[in-house]
Amino acid sequence: MPKRATSSRPTYRWKTKLQGVTNAILPSHTTRPNPFVAGDKVFASVFAPGAVCAVDREAGTLLWMIKLDSYAGSAVFSKDGSLYATSCRTLYALDPDTGAIRWEFTPQTEPGEWIYSQPAVRDGLVFIGDRQGYFHCLDGKTGKPIWRRLTSRACNNQVNATAVIAGEHVITANNDGAVICYAVQTGETIWRRRLAAGCVSELLLLRSRVILGARSLYALDLRTGAVDLELSFPKKVVKSLTVAGSRIAVVLGTDFQSEPSAWNETSAFAGELVMVKRGREFVRRSLKGTPSLRTCTQTGLVFAPEYTHMNVIDPSDGSLVMSRRGEIALPDSSDAHLYGLTRGGTLFAEPMQIS
Repeated sequence: MPKRATSSRPTYRWKTKLQGVTNAILPSHTTRPNPFVAGDKVFASVFAPGAVCAVDREAGTLLWMIKLDSYAGSAVFSKDGSLYATSCRTLYALDPDTGAIRWEFTPQTEPGEWIYSQPAVRDGLVFIGDRQGYFHCLDGKTGKPIWRRLTSRACNNQVNATAVIAGEHVITANNDGAVICYAVQTGETIWRRRLAAGCVSELLLLRSRVILGARSLYALDLRTGAVDLELSFPKKVVKSLTVAGSRIAVVLGTDFQSEPSAWNETSAFAGELVMVKRGREFVRRSLKGTPSLRTCTQTGLVFAPEYTHMNVIDPSDGSLVMSRRGEIALPDSSDAHLYGLTRGGTLFAEPMQIS
């Protein structure tokens, strides 16, 4: 019998309204949740006016909140004992217990927005791209630069993509279509691949392949950068994706470059969810918008928050197993509870109701 999604009003375990919030949600180009659950705390990045906060996981009590130097990024995450957050200018390493700034890194001193990517962290090293085309490796303890590389000399060389680390390799991409694999320790270029379009989202891993969206869906060989898979979708572009086990979930949106007249059509702003396995599409379903996606680490289900609902999808067959009312950022889940952040700045925890 086909699965039926449950659609319900939330039953909260706790709710915490953050003060002074004008718009908490920045659309995400990664699979990282906001808020983020770690240990006995829940951390959140608040887009406007630009802040990071922590609340108690059990009761939702606000523990600390700090202001950033500009609008905040779409997510925070912890690694190696630090909490990492970004504004559109600066990367921060914070003490997760107090919110104290351990160090901060701004790639340029002039006014402006310099960081649209999120950091990747491994073994005391932090990697992040900037909007002048540079890819940086920083010391995780001090934030001091270890090496940096110019990804290309093209006019549109911004590094807005979020890198992925695989062993001794770190792979990033820029808006000009360059995908580059560097040696983690030295910054030596291992391989370079040029695609037909740029990538602004997070690079992911599926076995020995790098998965990314650059208008089309690509899978590149991790060792050589060779294109193992290129899936194009007529009149559509890849807006977001997530790896779910052996499958890839992809959200498609209208290709306004090839269909400029579509801007006048309301239906053009709806999306489609496509499930891909072994290089072949096996499910396609309509969406109301073009949500960011993430795979729940505990259940393997795919979260897809849209304008009015947060949908939960079974990646094995694309069926909808839960639909929650209300607009939220990409949520986190733990111990059968959903942790979310509304646009108005309310953090909450509630039991998940999966059919």
